[in-house]
Amino acid sequence: MRLLDALGSAAKRLEQAGIDDPLADAEVIVFHASGMDRLAAYSHNPVIDRKTLAKITRLVSRRIRGEPVQYIAGSVDFLGLHISVGKGVLIPRPETELLVQEAIRRLKRSAIDDLRILDLCTGTGCIALALAREFPAASVVGTDISRIAIGFAKRNASANGITNVAFLTGSLFDHVEDKVFNMVISNPPYIRADEIDTLQPEIRQWEPRNALDGGPDGLHYYRAILSGVRAHLRDGGTVMLELGYDQAVAVRAIAAQEGFGEIGLTKDYAGVERIFSAVFRKKSVLAPAGVVDKKR
Repeated sequence: MRLLDALGSAAKRLEQAGIDDPLADAEVIVFHASGMDRLAAYSHNPVIDRKTLAKITRLVSRRIRGEPVQYIAGSVDFLGLHISVGKGVLIPRPETELLVQEAIRRLKRSAIDDLRILDLCTGTGCIALALAREFPAASVVGTDISRIAIGFAKRNASANGITNVAFLTGSLFDHVEDKVFNMVISNPPYIRADEIDTLQPEIRQWEPRNALDGGPDGLHYYRAILSGVRAHLRDGGTVMLELGYDQAVAVRAIAAQEGFGEIGLTKDYAGVERIFSAVFRKKSVLAPAGVVDKKR
């Protein structure tokens, strides 16, 4: 059988099983099983052996049972980084790429010497690694309460050849008590606890609940981060957070109560206020918070 015939058969099985994007998932599975990239597959359409065909069949069955295709392939691309993923760690999303891109733009405008960055709830380490790669002279720290996640993050650092980052197991600011940073960034758990069981099966049944659960109102980690982050920001430092689709007003209010000014909200490509930023000024703590809304 030729590879593209196997791809068509895999896509048909996935479609019949009700998978939302059967061709895209079939491509991931077939190219992973065959070890071929997309361009080579479509250009040459090679004959595949029975062993590869059997592997494709097994992987398609796993996807039909609900396992995320990213776990099946074992990795995702994140801003050009090869990020390993698997059971016990959150799968990076495009919205988080937007968070990193906004952080990079902000840091490049500032041209900071001795740049120090803290990534809270680091998960796979994708945020910390993307920033460490972009700023090789920077010192980057990523923390996560999950030992499994920190294991993935350390392996991802090694696989991508990034050495200016340290990953530590602990909750939020544990292990950085006496350290200050130019930027604290996070994609924290932000799903309301009672909404998790309504999510797609591949999320609620496979991805770690502690990486999703933001408490009864989804805001637990925003409160914890914004109440503690000032002790870890240099004067003029920035905190940047990824937001859930309806959380911008609430998080802005939390930040204002904590005395942050220069609050910014950046919309994603769907028009959702997705990225929160605020600047810490020692001389203006508890001053009224100004708001700057940005559109992409």
